[in-house]
Amino acid sequence: MLPIIIYEVPNLSCDIAAVEQVLSASVMAQSSYKLDNGMTLVRCLSKPDAFVVSKPAIKQGKACVFDEVSLKWENRAWHFRESESRKYAARINSKGLCPSLDYREQFYPGQQWTEISPDMTLEASMEIKNLAELSGIALLRKAGLPWERYSRNADDPSLLHVAAVHEVKAERCLNEWDRIWPFNKPVQCYQAIMGRDFSYVEWMAFARYKDGSIRFKGTSIIIA
Repeated sequence: MLPIIIYEVPNLSCDIAAVEQVLSASVMAQSSYKLDNGMTLVRCLSKPDAFVVSKPAIKQGKACVFDEVSLKWENRAWHFRESESRKYAARINSKGLCPSLDYREQFYPGQQWTEISPDMTLEASMEIKNLAELSGIALLRKAGLPWERYSRNADDPSLLHVAAVHEVKAERCLNEWDRIWPFNKPVQCYQAIMGRDFSYVEWMAFARYKDGSIRFKGTSIIIA
């Protein structure tokens, strides 16, 4: 019998350059998104867009934030059309620094980073991130999921990754009790999308009530 050899497919590499080395000053000035010297331009050949990434900065001494603008590129050359901008946040790591960005396609921007809504405050985003991870741990343990299946991150003891935090319409957080109890209704509703190994496996909703409290509203557990 012939031996079976399994080859690991390497991660596709990306071109990384300083934005001022690739885009002219006039193009940068004409951009609807503010492009500055010192930004990083990333282009991966297997994707139809590139990213212009600002340097992560520590905000309020607690969390890191960086901006990304997605640029559609054509003909495998540096010709772009702007598409959308996004914002990411993460906790400062155990050394008091911002987590590094991983530009490999499979991992970008990295498990420690969470996409947040531009309209949400950093405090609310990180609060929901923390609540989602803590609630997710409790719920998945209750479901009997073997905890070893979740990869461990040295700088993230939660073991779960919140891929995105967004604010949605407050009505999405209403339940039957809220409908019949008019004195303390949700005024804001946040949704956290959680992942394991970059596969979305869990979503959670959190309601902020008139009294300022935030309460977990529901879950849909999918064990992959």
